[in-house]
Amino acid sequence: MKKGFTLIEVLAAMFIMLMGTLGVFGLISRTVTFNSSVNSQLVASYLAQEGLEIVRNIRDANLLTIHKGAGGEWNDGLTSCSSGCGADYNDTVLGGFQSTPLKLDNGFYTYDAGTDTIFTREIIIDSATTDLLEVSVDVRWVDKGNARHVLGATELYNWLTLSP
Repeated sequence: MKKGFTLIEVLAAMFIMLMGTLGVFGLISRTVTFNSSVNSQLVASYLAQEGLEIVRNIRDANLLTIHKGAGGEWNDGLTSCSSGCGADYNDTVLGGFQSTPLKLDNGFYTYDAGTDTIFTREIIIDSATTDLLEVSVDVRWVDKGNARHVLGATELYNWLTLSP
């Protein structure tokens, strides 16, 4: 009957414990890296959606102006973006595309002021027909040396004059 462990048994047990511990640390490291990438992709998705909403708000403001009898066209300010435009959440018109990064200012992404982020946003609008705009928003960033992007798209209609 043995009363103790041999040196080989102790070394084998330590090796197994070391491999398990290294595996856990490797998993934790990969999880932290993955969470950072997922966070960036989530923010980019929200920025793409915001870009679509900016265009939709401009279209709706145009339609309200027409409905009130002030004139204008439903797509005023939206037809010159076939080569790309930029806009902030509080803009009422689309501007030229800015390849500069969006800035973070008090929780809002803007081009005006704040701390630079890793994201750029380009809004492209194609006039498919007289009553249809095809809108796409491309949000780009670089994550650990890899270029990433999220693309959002929608179609906007002139619902004020569409017939059934």
